[in-house]
Amino acid sequence: MRTKPYTEKGIKRVPCVRCGSPSRQQWKVCALGRWDGLCVDCDIELNRLVLNFVGIPSKEVSCIMDEYEYVARGKVGCPSE
Repeated sequence: MRTKPYTEKGIKRVPCVRCGSPSRQQWKVCALGRWDGLCVDCDIELNRLVLNFVGIPSKEVSCIMDEYEYVARGKVGCPSE
């Protein structure tokens, strides 16, 4: 069980906890008490799920996620360009 966050280099060696693809991000589920890696696609979907769960209006979720996905995939600039 990983109790400390991964390093930037270390996270790349960890498979995504959900799908097994290479991880780029990490999350800590408090109830589990461990750090797990997430690939870009699973990270994006988890963020979308959490925004919906906390009651952010769907129009806002869409706008927020467009921007987040653009950055998460390593793109530079504004998503509307």
